[in-house]
Amino acid sequence: MLKRNMSVKLAPQRWQDNSPDGPFDVVLTFEEKVFDMVLEDLNNREQILMKTVLVINLEVKDNHEEAATGAQLALDLCQEIEAAESWEESIDDIVSNFEKQNRRKLLFSISFY
Repeated sequence: MLKRNMSVKLAPQRWQDNSPDGPFDVVLTFEEKVFDMVLEDLNNREQILMKTVLVINLEVKDNHEEAATGAQLALDLCQEIEAAESWEESIDDIVSNFEKQNRRKLLFSISFY
């Protein structure tokens, strides 16, 4: 896993270190604990822009097989969101369809910058 990670990124990425690069349209997490931390950070900020951000958690276990499966599921989900005319209006349907097709539960929340 470490060898694979080294080819993908220089170091572990922390939301707190990368959030100034935003605002982001979608934030995807792969662990509920991280999802909660991202939402807490967004909710504790002053919302100046009032720009929406969709935060989604797709739980993925940290092993080779699950990582490969999770990556493909994340890509599929992002493509569905991207294809929607207005994700704000269709996110409930997108999540519901994703959960039915993949038998995976998603957590999601809409927050603001």
